Amino acid sequence: MFRFLFILLLSCPLISFSQISTIELEARYVPEPGIDSVVENWNRTQPGYDKLPLQAKKFLYWTNYSRNNPQKFWDSAIVPILAIFPPMNKPEAGTLKTDLWKAGSLPMFKLNEALIGTAQSHASDIGGKRAPLGHTSTNGADFASRMKKAGIKYCAAENISLSSQSILLSTILLYLDIGLPGLGHRKALLDPNLREIGIGSSLYNADQYFLVQDMSCVQK
Repeated sequence: MFRFLFILLLSCPLISFSQISTIELEARYVPEPGIDSVVENWNRTQPGYDKLPLQAKKFLYWTNYSRNNPQKFWDSAIVPILAIFPPMNKPEAGTLKTDLWKAGSLPMFKLNEALIGTAQSHASDIGGKRAPLGHTSTNGADFASRMKKAGIKYCAAENISLSSQSILLSTILLYLDIGLPGLGHRKALLDPNLREIGIGSSLYNADQYFLVQDMSCVQK
């Protein structure tokens, strides 16, 4: 069995909160739909893309794949995986389909150099030191402090995940938000106001990657 851990923290000038979810799944083959050239070309044109670690590139791809065509994401990626992993077939799957249909096509995330820096720095810090998973760095800097240092003043969110089998599977589990009434990960990923992103990844254990998504509105 592989254990997946997902943590979300949303922050704005007045409110911050976090949610945590875990799920255990058997090790099974995870099918992936064919590469979408529109999404792939979009990602490759983003400044800083070539410097992302491989797992971060995959995380960006599936995140933008889901945003560009949520219905296609459901049909081509989520449905086959739900058939393979019955424990994921919870009520949240039904509400996710509804939310994806309502969302329609969303703007794909643009890479933000500052957010790439914060995301990768946090991933390297926690993953490289195998530190306790969370939004606070080993030097004590919390999410709000890291965003402020990066010049992000408002409208920001951070998702973190400990991935064991597949980046696509991790992305889907963030969308499902199993056991989280607030559906915070899903809301952040489907928020049309969040337009910019930084992705970080670091090896945590022999078969696990610590993944970070730092997202923000366009800063004015």
